[in-house]
Amino acid sequence: MSILVVVVVAAAVPLAVIGDRNKTVVCFGDSLTAESDGAIAGFLDFQGYTVQNAAIAGSGLLDTNIDWLGIGHQMIAKYDPSVVTVEFIGDYGFAGTPPGVPAYSPIFYTDWAARAQQLEDILTSRGAKVYWVIGPPVANPTIETVITNLDRIYEHLHAPNTASGRPPLIDVTPALTGPKGVYTEYLPGKDGVPVEVRTPDGTHFTLYGVALFGRAIAEAIA
Repeated sequence: MSILVVVVVAAAVPLAVIGDRNKTVVCFGDSLTAESDGAIAGFLDFQGYTVQNAAIAGSGLLDTNIDWLGIGHQMIAKYDPSVVTVEFIGDYGFAGTPPGVPAYSPIFYTDWAARAQQLEDILTSRGAKVYWVIGPPVANPTIETVITNLDRIYEHLHAPNTASGRPPLIDVTPALTGPKGVYTEYLPGKDGVPVEVRTPDGTHFTLYGVALFGRAIAEAIA
């Protein structure tokens, strides 16, 4: 069933070709990207892209049991991607925490910003275009505040290979919220019939939500 949903939506997505470079996309992130990897690949396969999954559910950039900088080096060396996407909404404490860094404290955000910049430098080191994913809104106001704060960090990273000096962003908010831009459980589906796009936890996606998220990532890459 998931394949059918992805294929139906993908048929309408106009995607472009990235020159003659290696058409490989590597997707870094937490559970939102991990659960959507198949949908992202489904959209981009039509244009000859290969998508490599580097997402780990429950992970965050400050994990002490997951070396995101090391993984970044490995994925760049192995695949030499033309495009990389990075999505982290602030998961903390599931894979080890650094001492003296309370969750979502000022030092948390300072250290997260430093780690994000280190990862940006690694991922762009061989010329990949690195997109940072911002959003989507979630139901829990505390988590929503964290996401908003991290979005500001990503927006102000230094991108060494862009004219503006800032990284390109993928705002998935419109795809998951509609025109209002606020959290919603349902969006219009076929023939305007409401379809559930978020699971009861208020953060993750239903099957249809996964397809919308994957499409938003694919369209931005094009």
